[in-house]
Amino acid sequence: MSRKEVETVAVGGAPRADLLPPSVREAIKRRPLVRRLVALVLLVALVTAGGVAGATYLALNAQQALADEQRRSEDLLAQQLQFADARAINNALDNAVIAREAATSAEVDWEALLDEIRASLPPGLVLVSVDGATRVAPAEDEPLRQDSIGSFRINANSPTVPDVESWLIDLEGVTGYAGIAPPITVSGSEGASYSVTIEVLLDTSAYLGRFSTASETDASEEGEE
Repeated sequence: MSRKEVETVAVGGAPRADLLPPSVREAIKRRPLVRRLVALVLLVALVTAGGVAGATYLALNAQQALADEQRRSEDLLAQQLQFADARAINNALDNAVIAREAATSAEVDWEALLDEIRASLPPGLVLVSVDGATRVAPAEDEPLRQDSIGSFRINANSPTVPDVESWLIDLEGVTGYAGIAPPITVSGSEGASYSVTIEVLLDTSAYLGRFSTASETDASEEGEE
């Protein structure tokens, strides 16, 4: 005798009921978002802490550098105080050099000029006297003398008519020559001696310049050669 199999068909399923309130279900849905927000806050906090630490490190380095510079400045000041006497001596020497240059700036070698004047005399002309002088300020009231620093007046005699034109040409080679101040005086007559008076103007090249900076520089260069 065969047994028939009985098939059982289940209709529906096990009964279930969702008893959670809507607010709880909403909170569960928001958990991933909350986790992300917490992670973001932690990241911002870490970045902020790193920035504060970096700024603190830089500030400490800056303070250390400032302290080092202050110590260096104090050391330099101490060294300057040690050499204060040497600087005072150097300043005194500089002042002495300036005073020496000022005192000798208007020196003229009149003896050398006199030798040049004698050498310029034409034949037959005899030197009688030479008077020279320099001036501190330019002669503003005399236009012909404005560029001169002084002059020398020559008096000479000749038994014959002197060759004044030739003499004037030779006088142009005298050191410091800056021109002739008029008038040129020639007096006398045949059978008697002739007298000639000439005033020669001088420019700054007539200065001796023994202690000028330029002359000392030239002397040192010649010594090196």
